[in-house]
Amino acid sequence: MKLGDVLRKERERKKLTVEDVAAKLGLSIEDYKMLESGDLTLEEWATSVAEIAIKLSTPTSRLISETGKSAGARLRDRQCGQLIAKHRLRRELSQEDLAGQLAWPVERLALIESGSSPLEHYTPLLLRFAEVIDQPIFNLFYPCDLPLAQLKDYP
Repeated sequence: MKLGDVLRKERERKKLTVEDVAAKLGLSIEDYKMLESGDLTLEEWATSVAEIAIKLSTPTSRLISETGKSAGARLRDRQCGQLIAKHRLRRELSQEDLAGQLAWPVERLALIESGSSPLEHYTPLLLRFAEVIDQPIFNLFYPCDLPLAQLKDYP
């Protein structure tokens, strides 16, 4: 299952139109439709923040915003990467340690923490979307308590 499918199903479950959600996210209708259609960059990068949250035992929303709310996201450049680094350091982990736990090349984590990854664009949008549908952001990545890659259908 793709994250775009989860977005669409959650939007429909809440009886929201594409236009409603696009407006609430501050996106054009076309840009929002791209997210639901399975934007490749979103699909490739977005679940990374949930994987990091699990390894750091930190709420996903706190890796996006100090407050855990979308109003606190994007207040400064490279905010998501800086928050991830802050929480990693608080747990006294090196980039190599965390990358190893994630089974990632250290360069991927370094890119994220430098604030140069697509997470800086997508995670605030997803946090806002989660607020619109009144769900924790983590549920977007692990609906039915399963990672998207293991989920065959999402009712």
